[in-house]
Amino acid sequence: MKAVFLAICISAAAFNAAASDYAGDSYVIDQRDPKYQTAIEHLASAAQALRLAQDELKKAEASHPLPGLDLVRMLSQVRPVEETINVILRPEKKRLRYQELTPDGQFFTTPPRLGD
Repeated sequence: MKAVFLAICISAAAFNAAASDYAGDSYVIDQRDPKYQTAIEHLASAAQALRLAQDELKKAEASHPLPGLDLVRMLSQVRPVEETINVILRPEKKRLRYQELTPDGQFFTTPPRLGD
């Protein structure tokens, strides 16, 4: 009995040590954290702003050629930033899509019987 109690105490201590290491890891993200959610909202806004900026640059170039406006160079500098933001946002969008999934009743193949 003492051996079982000792094993439980040792495993609990090991679990607590692992949990504290896990919580201190900067690569572990708690998606429930309000600061994380705010950061994701800001990243989504930044991604939208970058897309709008690219569209506006293309419209400006198409409407009238402007001297000194190197559209190719400007867009090539924006693309890596947009790709980095999308790498972060893509899993979050996927998680939210499956989190908000609601069944519509189409998965029932037979009608329910009364009394079940």
